Amino acid sequence: MKKQSKVNALLISLVIVVLSVLIALYVHNDQKKVLDQILAGHSDRTKVKLVNSVKDVMADLRSMSKRWINNHKTSEANWRADAVDFIQRTVGVGSMWLIDEHLNCLWLEVETDTNRLRCQEILAGSEQMLGLINARVTHVADFSAVHDVDNIKTIYLFEPIGKGDDFNGFIAIEIKIQQFIDYIEGDPINSGYYTKAYANHQVVFSNGPELTNQSYLDAFELNMDADQGSWVFKIYPTEITLGLIITNLPYFIAITGFIIALLFMLTLWSKQKAKFESKLLANEISEKEKIQFELEYLANHDTLTHLPNRHYITNFIENRVKYSEHNQQHFTILFIDLDHFKDINDTLGHAIGDEMLKKLPVLFNKVFRHDDVIARMGGDEFVVYLPGEMGEEQVTNLVERFLKSLEYPIQIGEHLIRLTGSVGVAFYPQHGSNVNELLSHADAALYRAKDQGRNTFAIYDKDIEQKAKDRVQLIARLHTANENEEFEMYFQPRYCLNDNHIIGAEALIRWKLDDNQVIKPVGFLNLLEETSLIIPITWRMLAFSCKQYLQLLEHQPNLFMSFNVSAKVLEHPDFLANIKSTLASTQFPPDRLELELTEQTLIQNVENSQYILNEVTQLGVSIAIDDFGTGYSSLSYLKNFPVDVLKIDKSFIQDIDSDSDDLELVKTMIAMGKNLNITTVAEGVENEAQLRLLKHELCDQVQGYYFKKPMKFTDLKQLIISGT
Repeated sequence: MKKQSKVNALLISLVIVVLSVLIALYVHNDQKKVLDQILAGHSDRTKVKLVNSVKDVMADLRSMSKRWINNHKTSEANWRADAVDFIQRTVGVGSMWLIDEHLNCLWLEVETDTNRLRCQEILAGSEQMLGLINARVTHVADFSAVHDVDNIKTIYLFEPIGKGDDFNGFIAIEIKIQQFIDYIEGDPINSGYYTKAYANHQVVFSNGPELTNQSYLDAFELNMDADQGSWVFKIYPTEITLGLIITNLPYFIAITGFIIALLFMLTLWSKQKAKFESKLLANEISEKEKIQFELEYLANHDTLTHLPNRHYITNFIENRVKYSEHNQQHFTILFIDLDHFKDINDTLGHAIGDEMLKKLPVLFNKVFRHDDVIARMGGDEFVVYLPGEMGEEQVTNLVERFLKSLEYPIQIGEHLIRLTGSVGVAFYPQHGSNVNELLSHADAALYRAKDQGRNTFAIYDKDIEQKAKDRVQLIARLHTANENEEFEMYFQPRYCLNDNHIIGAEALIRWKLDDNQVIKPVGFLNLLEETSLIIPITWRMLAFSCKQYLQLLEHQPNLFMSFNVSAKVLEHPDFLANIKSTLASTQFPPDRLELELTEQTLIQNVENSQYILNEVTQLGVSIAIDDFGTGYSSLSYLKNFPVDVLKIDKSFIQDIDSDSDDLELVKTMIAMGKNLNITTVAEGVENEAQLRLLKHELCDQVQGYYFKKPMKFTDLKQLIISGT
């Protein structure tokens, strides 16, 4: 017993030692948290100062541009006087330029030959030119990338003068980054914090020593221009500030704990065994109860949001139905789906999406009542049980208030996210006598809300039921059409603008019904994507088209065939294997095949798309960007992907003979293609005026109803053989 008591005393002493170490670690971590909070506060203040300073500069420039328009241009003397005043009172601004609407430098202050040459060099860059064209259209100031000017990191800010028919060019300033931010930040010795800024991983500003892996810091991103990448600012303390917050107190606590443990071990050696065994038994019982509680909780709750899960809510509604059968109670079911939530996961990552979902219970609780039951069905779908009888007007007011609450932006890290939702409503007992019917009918109403444009709600009725049945029947009919091979390919010829000769054709899918009615893709393509039928149909139609097209290559070996590929097909793991297999089985020459992909398809998974397209081009297959200009239209995509052809969307072509803005955009796209050695194709050409303008701008190829509509292969073959 005495030996056991000594052992117990020793263990307690060890506990004291461990506790002292834990307390020391806690104090140390608390010091770090305090430092992190102070850093975060200074980081926020720094961000506000930077943003306000840049906005002030932009506001001054905007005032100059307004004076230019209001005065119907400003004389050179007055302009230079304004420029000198601007430069003198704006620390970090080295010079100011006046650029006309044709992107020529008119006046410079301070003007040197080197300065004028640099102005023209920057304006000649294709990416800067595209930014200025966008600035002209949007009437929003444009920032350049970072430049090295005499070993000084410099950026340029371009403020458009006027808009539309009153557009007169740009006022541009040269900002020396180190000098500009130094003035805003002040002396780090006084503030107690250093700052370091990065643009595309390149240090563009620093007022402190080098960072290490052990440095305490806070960071934020800043982007004043959506066309440029964000700048990352890292804030870290000076040595004096760090010494004031991170002290030696944790070491003192740890040493004190060791001393107390030693004294305790020397004075307490008895009466520990019974207490220890009693505590052990209590802990064992408590642990079993805790495990049992956690198992029950996990079975009925979602681990991410901690809301009731599908299992819980279905059982709950089922019990409410049984109870209501005897007590004639009424209740309402809301089926909620967040609109385009997949885009958040795809663009910002699943971690951001999960953080977004974690914040939703708080938002739900602000709208719904204490007695309402909110459950997560999975993904971004939720079900809300509303007890009691509610009229349509009451439900309408409640749902509209919920949808309105979603509009308020939610902060996730540095991201400010706005949501919308769609809601389906079903009443018990009007819309179902059991849980399956109620959830199914609420889900059908949800689809009606989505069809109505999302960010709205729908209450279940017979029309919704019929539409849901029609949708199910159409999906079943598409499966049958796939099995019966009812899909066929039409071909629209593509022409060379130099000689108006056919150089190839685009393969377009059609659905031929029993009555010879032909349905265009707009009537069924979305459902093919949704059901993944697009994958087997794509490969079968590609193989069939290749076999047909070989007949044309016997007459004209230089013809190519263009074939559309969707995002779901491109992302499939067997994409490369299927391409190789199709080319091998059909003996179709790879250099005669062109795959068309939209910009949206490419950005679904940039790294995966880049790898796949590089492998495809190694086979000799060409890559075309379809509907160019309707998506991101970024130079970075054209540089990062092996693109051979740009197909300018018909929405830009249809008005180029009457809309100067569309014409300018088309000119830019064609010039961009020329600079990058990419073939440009104008889609949707319908009249002589459009064709004449495209020839004048040296567009390479065209297709559209002006030449030929999509046709059956037999008609295309006759067209090729006849040479017309």
